[in-house]
Amino acid sequence: MNEIKIQVPEGYEGIDMEASNFAEGKIIFKKKEDAPWKDVKHQISGYYTAGSSIYSAKGGNNDPDMADLFATRKQAKSSQAMAQLSQIMQNDPRFGKPFTNEEWNNPNTCKYVIFRQGDEIKTDYWNRYYHFLAFRTREQRALFLKENEKLIREYFMMD
Repeated sequence: MNEIKIQVPEGYEGIDMEASNFAEGKIIFKKKEDAPWKDVKHQISGYYTAGSSIYSAKGGNNDPDMADLFATRKQAKSSQAMAQLSQIMQNDPRFGKPFTNEEWNNPNTCKYVIFRQGDEIKTDYWNRYYHFLAFRTREQRALFLKENEKLIREYFMMD
């Protein structure tokens, strides 16, 4: 009988027995999870958003229905603000829609960004670094900040 020793590649946790087909010599490995939700070993509680409201909830150990539960009310409020800001950026033609992956990967494309530094909202321009609040022109960025400062402050968890 021949024996072959298989070493699990880095980044994988072992052989996926269901996906593998040993009769055909096909071995599939299971990828490791970066932040394993399944390893949460205690009762979780927190906040989630639904429509314009924020609710509190308690759940079991890593209950899949609780995967959208934020640890704090402020984080839930931030996610709600992020969703609203994303809709404004996507649907208001004055702001030019969010950047595509190709634009983010192009170092020649200038991105006019809004970010938080300490207790202040700042603006700058970058060619390489990702920021959620990014625009194609200074004017778009200035108008967006002027019209949406309250939501931006909520997104940055400043209020």
